[in-house]
This record gives sequence, structure tokens and C-alpha cells, in this order.
Amino acid sequence: MATIEDQLKHEHDMIYRGVERYRSQQEAARTSRNDESSAGSTLLRHYVLTVSDHIKLYLAGKHPDGRRRAKGAKLMDTIDTDKIALLALRTIINSFYVPDTTVTPICVQIGARCEDELRFVYFETEHKEYYDSLLRDFKNKNLVNYKHKRNVLKAKGSDKGLEWVDWSERDKFTVGSLILSLIMEVTDLVQREDRTDRRKRKSVHLTPTAACVKWIEQHDAAVELVSPDRMPCLVPPMDWVSNTDGGFYSPELRSRTHLIKSNYTERDRVAAYNNADMPQVLSAINSMQRTGWRINARIHDTMKYIWKNNLECGMPRSEPFEFPECPLAPDMTPDMLPEVSEMRDAFMDWKGQMRLIHTMERERRSKNLALMRTMRLANELAEHGEFFYVYQTDFRGRVYATASGLNPQGTDQSKGLIEFSNGKPLGEDGFHWFMVNGANKYGYDKASYEGRVEYMYDNAAKWLAAGTDPIANRGVWTSADKPFQFLAWCFEFCDAMDMDDHREFVSHLPVGLDGSCNGLQHFSAMLRDSVGGSAVNLVPAEVPADIYQRVADVCYAKLIASDDPAAKNWVWLLGDSMPRSLTKAPVMTLPYGSTQQACTSSIFKWLKEKADKEFPENTAFKQSIFLTPILWESIGEVVIAARAAMKWIQDCSSVLSKDNHALVYTSPIGFPVIQRKMKYSSTKIETQIGGKLQVRLATNTNEIDAAKARQGSSPNLVHHADATHMMMTINACAAEGITDFAMIHDDFGTHACDAGKMQRIISETFVDLHENHDILADFKQVHEDRHDIILPDLPDNGNLDIQDVMKSPYFFG
Repeated sequence: MATIEDQLKHEHDMIYRGVERYRSQQEAARTSRNDESSAGSTLLRHYVLTVSDHIKLYLAGKHPDGRRRAKGAKLMDTIDTDKIALLALRTIINSFYVPDTTVTPICVQIGARCEDELRFVYFETEHKEYYDSLLRDFKNKNLVNYKHKRNVLKAKGSDKGLEWVDWSERDKFTVGSLILSLIMEVTDLVQREDRTDRRKRKSVHLTPTAACVKWIEQHDAAVELVSPDRMPCLVPPMDWVSNTDGGFYSPELRSRTHLIKSNYTERDRVAAYNNADMPQVLSAINSMQRTGWRINARIHDTMKYIWKNNLECGMPRSEPFEFPECPLAPDMTPDMLPEVSEMRDAFMDWKGQMRLIHTMERERRSKNLALMRTMRLANELAEHGEFFYVYQTDFRGRVYATASGLNPQGTDQSKGLIEFSNGKPLGEDGFHWFMVNGANKYGYDKASYEGRVEYMYDNAAKWLAAGTDPIANRGVWTSADKPFQFLAWCFEFCDAMDMDDHREFVSHLPVGLDGSCNGLQHFSAMLRDSVGGSAVNLVPAEVPADIYQRVADVCYAKLIASDDPAAKNWVWLLGDSMPRSLTKAPVMTLPYGSTQQACTSSIFKWLKEKADKEFPENTAFKQSIFLTPILWESIGEVVIAARAAMKWIQDCSSVLSKDNHALVYTSPIGFPVIQRKMKYSSTKIETQIGGKLQVRLATNTNEIDAAKARQGSSPNLVHHADATHMMMTINACAAEGITDFAMIHDDFGTHACDAGKMQRIISETFVDLHENHDILADFKQVHEDRHDIILPDLPDNGNLDIQDVMKSPYFFG
């Protein structure tokens, strides 16, 4: 059993693992481009506009000291001074960690970068389409080496007959030394240092000033402590008693881990959090923190074997996505294409595909990096019999584990690797929910509960085989929706079946009860929408309603009825019906601010990852664009009231933003929601191939960003509702003796033997929330009273009886 002393040592390790990670990242940056280190980037942003303004004054003949223009100034006249400052400062900052740096090569490099900027601006002006295609090619190939890109552009420019008189080395030095001298006049970054070697040879070096070195050291010392590597605790975390008091034990971690995540510089926001009276919020999060966990040893061993032998099953895709070839011939440029032609259509489709595949590839790499962290944490935590999580909330009240990579809210691999440390016998009711849980993890979750249990019994031989030898029978469990969570179920199923009375089996697995598109459940309840409520299981039914399939059926009917050739193409690809997997992402994310553009991306991703057939090459993106408005209209026909609520909230936000008012309201259990995104001034500097930089001129203005406020208003309000419901559920469960919680916003979990009780409580608290609180009316009144304004009239309510939720067996399940 771990002690408080063990935990304090563990937290000390968390802090210094964060320090080591930061130092490793900074060392990697300094090895290649020091301006991308934290200190280098900060210096660059701090000085670039000051240097630019000083160069501008000098070139205009308005130097503060009356300094006359030097010979090299003429070569600089047509270059944007922001770009000169960016290129020169990058060169200088990158020289900090190059030993024995002399002034001459630095000046020549600054001058060469300025010449390149002029040369390639000229190239772009003369052959824009061709030039842009070359830059896109660099991006597609992820090329970052400046010298390589420069050589390619010079060669391609020559091929196009681009005439350019190269600057001499003297010209480059003259320009570079002039810029360097101007930088040294207005910054305290670098200094000249004269040296003499053993042979009496003199050289002039450029070194950071003592003040600059000290600043970098202080910056790194401060920043490296800001992001500790937060891990699970070895003992139950301290109960939260306020926003700043609870969670971790050591003062260093506690000061960096408040209950409500926020920017500590926003003092009024932090003050509101610190003064909030929210005992129900604190008690719910404390119950989650008292839940003990352990590593599921059999899943851990299986994952290590798969990883070691590169079997890939149940893991993220290891191979990169293939990028389609550009349909244009190597000697063609887009400007050669007729405005209306099949080739231009193919090219535009290719551009769209490339953009989305790049996004998918970034996601793939991110998932693989996350998996590596998950495996590393599992190896470390396997040495401890039990561990616990510290939880925080965001500004809406949604609760998150502070430990990333391996936690109950993570990926399938993460959830499969952990289980409750406290086991409980199944009992009769528990075995029923245990079997339902197996069906849900497998993906057989649209039948009645009796149908799910029957399905699991009918296929018991397969599950027993998978649990007995998961590698030889990996085809069984890897076909599940949640492979590793299902495999964990198979292991326990084998154990239970080995007992004379499986009801006595002690289970450690969380049984999750999942809401049916929970955002739409809340919106339907707010507006008493019987149509939307029926689609998301707010009313009783023989089998669970499936809103994703309902939308898919509406959309497919539109395709069948259409004479458009593109619609017929979709019917050919889909076959007899549209699968719910195609509509799930757009429908699920609708309450949280999804757009038609995001809908197009979802369709394209489905085509790449799940479709059984393929459209002809370079037409997938075009087909995704075609389907988007049809699918979007179909969603609107099923969730009419939810869209009305979303629009009303957005309209209220616009009215409030017009008078510079933030959205500030309190949840029914006392959580202070503060949505305030301020505008900030910025300028963007982008060189041809020397990189780009966005500089904030002010941390914040005093003006609300109306566009961002409107965009976030609806999803933030519904997130606050689901967070409130989750906390109410936890508190009610704890009052009835439930002690272990696996909670993920709209997926509530506990032991199988307590799942039936939790399901009843989930319905009771949802009805309590929406029967005793009018969330939209309260939102309207609090803002009208505070600001003495009139907000738009509330949308009309429907005829849904909220008490029907108590009779709906599939509301959560």
C-alpha cells in the first residue's frame, strides 16, 4: 500500500519528467532551428515589429540619429521590412548555439535571405500558378530544408526563363551588415566580440549579450516547470474543497492544477471560480477521484505481444495514407486549364482530397504517438496494485482526468488497459448487464436488451475462444467496435463460465451506459420536442431508436428519388441502403457546432476508411461535396427543434456581443460558466520560403469576439447541461451506495451489479434537471436582468412529456 510520502515522491517525479520533456524538446529545436525553441520563438515575436519599424524609418531617411542611407539600402528598398526583420532575426537567433560564429557568414546569410525573398517574389509575380504549385508540392512532401527549397525554385525559375542578376557576396554582406547594425541599435540580443587566436589572427564574432543569455536561462527555468507530466496518483487524491484546494498533494503541483482550468492572468474569471459556492460539483468530482483503478494484466500482456510482433490488430493504422497523384502532367500548371473542363474538375477534386488526407495523416500520426505514451504509462503503473485519477473541469463544467494517455476517458486501448481495482460479484442482475456490456462493446447495440444477451449466448463459443487464446483468435475480437474493451470482456466471460455459478464471479470491468446522441437528447428535452425525442430514446420503445440510421434512411430516400447522375453514383456505391456509419459523425457533432464543411470532411473520411467500393480516381471529394447538402437537409428533417434551439442561442449571443457582453450564467448545481473570448490584435508575416510568423500585438483587447462567441454559444450551453446531468447522477448514485465511477460526459459507467440502479438514477436526474429547471429560459432571464436588455423570444415548445424518459429503457444503455 502506497503512503503519502510515496505520493509526494511520485509528484516530484511528475514535475521533473515535465522538465526533462521540455529540455528535450528545446534541445531538439536548437539542434535544427533555435528560433523554434520556446525562448527563441518568444524573442522573435517580441522584437520583430520593433526591428521592422526601425528599418522602415532608416530606409525612409528618418533614422532617429539622422543616420544617412548606406550603399546597401538601395537593394532593400522593395522588400517588406516585416519580412526583412523576420529573416534577419531568425538567422541571428539560430546562430546563438553555433560555436565560434563569426560576423561575416551571418551577414552574408542575412543578405542572401533578402535576395531570395526578392527573387521569389518576382518568380511568383511572373508565374503565380506555377510558383504556387511548387510551394504546394513542398508542403505535400513535408519539405522544410531551406537550402533544398531554394535550389529547386532557382532551377524551376531558370526553366521558365526567369532572368535574375545574382547579388555578389559583397552585396549580400553589405545588406546583411546594415541590417545587423540596425538590429543592434534597438535590441539587446547580440554583441560584437573581437578575438585573437594563438597565432595572433583576429576575428570578429557575434554572441548573445549577457542580458540575453540571462533572459533565456530565466525563461527556460520558469517555463520548464509549467507543464508537469501529470500521472495517476498512488493514493486517493485530496478531496476538492475549493477551486484551488484539492487534487494533488505537493504545493508545486497544486499551484499548477486548479479544479477549473483557466488562464491565471484573467483575474476576474479566477476570482469568480474561487468564490463559487458549488458543493454538489465538488462532491461529484471527489467521488470520481476516490475510484481506484489497476492495470488489466491480460490486456497489457496481449498488447505488448502485438506491439513486439508488429501484428497491428486493434492498433491505429501504422502505414501512412497514400496521397493521390496530381492529375496534371509535370509540365502543366493550373493556369493552362480551361475554366470549364474535366481536367480542371479533376484537379480541384485532387486539391480537396490532398487537404483532407493531410488532416487524416496528422490524426494517424497523433494516434500512434498517443498509443506509445499509453503503453509506457501502462508499463510503469503495472508495478502498482492500485492508482487513482485527479480530475479537473473546463469552463463549462465538463470533467477530465488530468493524466493524459492512460485514463478512463481515453482511447479504446487506454480503457481496455485499466479496470476497477475493487471487484464486485455479478449477482443475477449484474450478469444480465455484464452480457449487455459485452454486446455493446462488440457493436451489437441496436437490438433490445434481451436480443443482445441472446446474441452473446449464441456466439459464446467464439468469445470463449478469443478469451482463451486472443492471438490465435484475434479475428474475433478485432472485428468489434471497441476491440480491446471487448477482449477484456472476453477474458472475464471465460472466468465467469468456468465457475459453477457465474453470478458469484467477481468482476472488475466498468459497464458503460451511453446516451443516444446526448447533445440532441438535451436539446429535445429543453424544447419538449417529441419528434427529436423519439429519435434519441426519450420515449419508450420496443427496441432502441437509432437516429443515425433514421437520418441515413431519409438521406438515401432522397438519393433514390433524384435524377442527378451524382445521386445515382451514390446509390451504386451504397447498394440497398445507406449505413449509419456514414451519418453518425455529422449527426453526433451537430449539437456541438458542426458545419457543412465538417460534414463534407466526414463523408470523405468515410469513403477512405469504411466504404466497400470506390469512386473513380480523383472524384471522391467532388462526390462528398455533392452529398453534403442532401445529408445536411436530412439531418434537419429529423432534428428540427434542436436546430431551432441552437439558432436561438446563437442569436442571443449576437445581441449580447453587440453590446460587448460575455455569456455568464450558473449551472443548476452552482457551476459558474463564463464564456468570454476577446478579440486581439495581430499581424502575420509570411516570407516566400523563410517561414511565417503571427505576432500578437496585444494579449487581449476589451472587445468581445462576436464571431467566436456566436460559434461557441450553442455547444457550450449543451456541454454545461450534460456536465450538470453527470454530476447530479454521480451524487445520487453515491447516496445509494455506488462507489466506483467511470464517467465520460455522456457515457456513465460502474460495476455490473450496480448498472441497473445507475440506469434508473440517470433517468431520474435527467427528468429532475429538465422538469425543475428551464435551461433556456434561465439563460435568457439572467442575461436580460444583468444587462437590462431584451433577448429574442424563446422557441416554441413541443408536446413531449419529460416523464416518458422514466419509461424509456434505452434512454441510456
